[in-house]
Amino acid sequence: MKIIAIALAGGKSSRMGSDKALLEINGETLLFKTCRTALEVADAIYVVVRSQQQYEIAIANFLSKPQSTTNLFMVIDQQFDGALMGFWQGLQAISEPTDWILLLACDLPNLQSDVLQIWATHLADLPESAIAYLPRYANKNSNKNSNDDLRKEWEPLCGFYRWTCRDSLIEFINQGGRSFQKWLENLEVVEIENVSASMLFNCNTPKDFRSVQSISPLG
Repeated sequence: MKIIAIALAGGKSSRMGSDKALLEINGETLLFKTCRTALEVADAIYVVVRSQQQYEIAIANFLSKPQSTTNLFMVIDQQFDGALMGFWQGLQAISEPTDWILLLACDLPNLQSDVLQIWATHLADLPESAIAYLPRYANKNSNKNSNDDLRKEWEPLCGFYRWTCRDSLIEFINQGGRSFQKWLENLEVVEIENVSASMLFNCNTPKDFRSVQSISPLG
């Protein structure tokens, strides 16, 4: 089974106040950790960025490491109109069809390769009609009723998408859609169960970053 990873690093990082992808934890940028971890599961990784100049030093540093590979490609998306469009830009850049896409945000400091590998072992057992294999989380800001299941939303930036999702995605985008949740709500998605909250923790603010600066390297 072939897996290609896409990492999204083109966001504005407005809440952080500086580029999240280039923040360092234990001497390693979040972008470097994402790429390194993904490549332990995937055959290649495409990094979607806003500009080449912004990340060329980080990418060059990554490729200079002994454990790195040349299976890393930069995708330039100057507009970067949200994560869904960034995902589409990454999909368009992949030169050959694959079986599954591992989509990752660049700000997952607790990302672990062994966990991703366990998830990947389940892909072959999913129904062919399933378009994605994703974790879910309880949205505390939901305005829905008290039913726990109704408050859960998909975590779209830490999971797997079948290559054939492209057809549904471009149709949704052409209709003006830009929300992962709205795209996924009408598709068959299988939940990755028993995922720790730590694994899905996003480093969005300076407070988040301070809370993970002292963690030991994982994955």
